[in-house]
Amino acid sequence: MTHLFADFNSLDWFRYASAQDIFTFSVFVDAIRLYPVFSTFVAFWFGCNIGSFLNVCIYRIPLGISLVTPPSHCPNCNHRITVLENIPIFSYLFLGCKCSSCKQPISPRYMIGEMLTGLCFAASFVYLRWMDLPLSTNLLYALIISVLIPSAVIDFNCRIIPNELTYTLILLAPLFHLFHGILLPPHLPDWFAFLISLVTALLFGGLLSLSAFLGKLLLKRDAFGLGDVKLIMGLAAALGALPVLYIMLIGSCSALVIMPLYRWYNPRRKHRGFAFGPFLAGATAIWLLFGISITNRWLYPDFSVDISAIEFVNPRNSRYEMNRISELSRRREALRMQEAIDAREHHRAERIRKKDSSADSSDAVENDNSVLSGNDTTSLSPQES
Repeated sequence: MTHLFADFNSLDWFRYASAQDIFTFSVFVDAIRLYPVFSTFVAFWFGCNIGSFLNVCIYRIPLGISLVTPPSHCPNCNHRITVLENIPIFSYLFLGCKCSSCKQPISPRYMIGEMLTGLCFAASFVYLRWMDLPLSTNLLYALIISVLIPSAVIDFNCRIIPNELTYTLILLAPLFHLFHGILLPPHLPDWFAFLISLVTALLFGGLLSLSAFLGKLLLKRDAFGLGDVKLIMGLAAALGALPVLYIMLIGSCSALVIMPLYRWYNPRRKHRGFAFGPFLAGATAIWLLFGISITNRWLYPDFSVDISAIEFVNPRNSRYEMNRISELSRRREALRMQEAIDAREHHRAERIRKKDSSADSSDAVENDNSVLSGNDTTSLSPQES
């Protein structure tokens, strides 16, 4: 894979960039390209902070508690968690896995949730950089991860997928495509990607709702939860039709294999309905990290058209990044041309200076010779006369 700034280093960027670029958002974009290891750590730490908020969502949304008030507190003694006690991962370890007030043990699921979210953010960032995809795609990945993790955990514990999570994905995913049309080839406008996102979500929602209604009519029980339907609608709006078909196939196959083993291991929950949300989340994670490569290399080995250019992502940079790269390239070429012109002018001036100096020296010699010859003639003329 060829990196966009493979021939740039940090000094080259400040050399070819203008003063306005240094104080704009472009410095953030270029810093990610120039320092991938540090950027991966930043993505991990940002994901850990998002995971801390997702832990609040997992605990409060099923209970109907507001996410804003009251502030985070210990569920045993209602001790309000301070800022230093709310640092992801480190606070849990420094407190010894206990509350600082009542000394009651804190469940490790909070730290696991923070680390899982951070690892997902870091893995998605590395994958998108390795695939040379637009940096703006990280926002879409972050949105999907932030919805899938609490949806899977709440569905596993309570057998529901809250509307607050699914509606967020359904509403924000089309808006993302309105400004970053990655569902389409580069020659089509972004508003067309927004339209495709809405139509795909409505199409999957209608078909799956009809399937759920027919299943309940025939089987006399719920065959497909509406929470799963809304989650698939959000994934269809974010990823497109082809990825969602693969996600449903992978999730269904994994559920057919795992659920009989789970019920055999835990027979007390044999008659309890199983949660399909965790399987959708796992299948989506597989697609996000390996779906494009699997589709292009295994399913279509002899197909001349790149599937990723048709569905989900287009391996091109956004218009903003393309303009930034072309602008930097133009400035670099202009600077090189100016340096070459200056070098030629300097070389020409040196040649002219040397030529003038040699001409002046030759004129001075001729003048000296003429002066000497004139003196000789004047000294000889009286004798001859």
